[in-house]
Amino acid sequence: MGVLGAQAVSSPHLGYGFNVATVDWSTVQSLGFDWIKIFSPLGTSLPLHVLMRVEANAGNLADLTAFGNSVNQLASVNKGLIHAYEIGNEVNLDANYGWNAPPSPTDYKNLLCTAYTNIKAADPKATVVSAGLAPVGRVLTVPGNPDGSNGQFQDERKYLQQLIAAGGGNCLDAVGLPPYGFSADYNAAPDVVSSDPTQNCDQGLCFRTAEKFYDVMQANGLGNKQVWTTEFGWLLTPTLACQNDPSFAGRQWQFVLPDKQASNLAGAYQYADDNYPWMGPMFIFNLNFDTSPGVTNPCDQMNFYSVDRNPLAMTALSETIKNPVQGRLTADNSSLSWLIEQDWQPLTQTRVINLGNIGWANFKYTVTVDTNAPLAPSVISPTGKVRITGPTAVTVVMTSTARAVGMYTGSLTIWGSPGTAGAPITIPLQLEVAVQVYQVYLPLVMRNSQ
Repeated sequence: MGVLGAQAVSSPHLGYGFNVATVDWSTVQSLGFDWIKIFSPLGTSLPLHVLMRVEANAGNLADLTAFGNSVNQLASVNKGLIHAYEIGNEVNLDANYGWNAPPSPTDYKNLLCTAYTNIKAADPKATVVSAGLAPVGRVLTVPGNPDGSNGQFQDERKYLQQLIAAGGGNCLDAVGLPPYGFSADYNAAPDVVSSDPTQNCDQGLCFRTAEKFYDVMQANGLGNKQVWTTEFGWLLTPTLACQNDPSFAGRQWQFVLPDKQASNLAGAYQYADDNYPWMGPMFIFNLNFDTSPGVTNPCDQMNFYSVDRNPLAMTALSETIKNPVQGRLTADNSSLSWLIEQDWQPLTQTRVINLGNIGWANFKYTVTVDTNAPLAPSVISPTGKVRITGPTAVTVVMTSTARAVGMYTGSLTIWGSPGTAGAPITIPLQLEVAVQVYQVYLPLVMRNSQ
């Protein structure tokens, strides 16, 4: 799919998008975003990629032919204007904005496949995305319902597994998921319970639940397709006048302050770009529901996801795209040394250097060895990637065949890819060849506690 308009320069594979109530494409584009999600056809071309959510629920099962004809007509009329279609919304919920009936992955598969066939017939280049599955956590099965369903909502991971088993994986180009942040920061580890609300991802209620979702895709033969983040965001603490609005009932634990919303939205894009090669476009919910007349009442909770009411978020998103945050290289060894006896040769020994990253962006590293020095070991994996999620081990191999007694020195230098913060790290190397190496064992001392 070609790129239209401004593109997020920091992202080789993501799409940066907004859910919008009223189409404000100039604001979207001015931030460097390249996608927009709409809920009804525009009838005109935009300098952006467009995802449209298609209304699809259990009520459409009564006449699949009519449903298929309607989406075929939609795709025919909007060929070239709409680039992707999301079929339904949160269909693992028995709610009027979801499936509007007890969840049924098999029934939804029939609707999804009908939509897929008819959209592709009208516009073969269009992308078909399955409905974003609401993150509801692990759900105990109530007899008479599919596994993981209580008749009102179904575990999104089990729903996806059952949808794929029913053949739904053949009727989609990408899998939809809305991994809202709730109280947790963007980088909180999935399924980890914490007393710190910013790190609490109990039952996957955080942004990084996307990793567990993709695990299900891989385990069920769908690892070659992308996850599309159809919605995600963090809920701003409402104004005092709105805090008693019924739409906030049960949501108080999710409230964040403006600076936290800003850092989490920007961080989520950076984190996904650095760690999720399987992630496709990510759509913030939302840009402007709060300023769109007649869409919601002024105190509705959806308005307090709106980014246009938070200048900090607008700035953070723009800066993240235009000036991606740098990675910063660290190493856990300041020097490497070996001590051997002359008679031990020939001998090969190894040491490990753990490279770390205290920045926000992954980067590539390169290790060079001073080959003109007396000691010039080899390096296993002299190039690679240092991620923000954990250390990267680099193995240094020292081989000595017939060295005379004495001291041998050298050095290696670790370089970060362009844009990495901080100077390259140089690590001194030392090999001492001795006539004899004495090993001293300290006596074992035990204390009688009686």
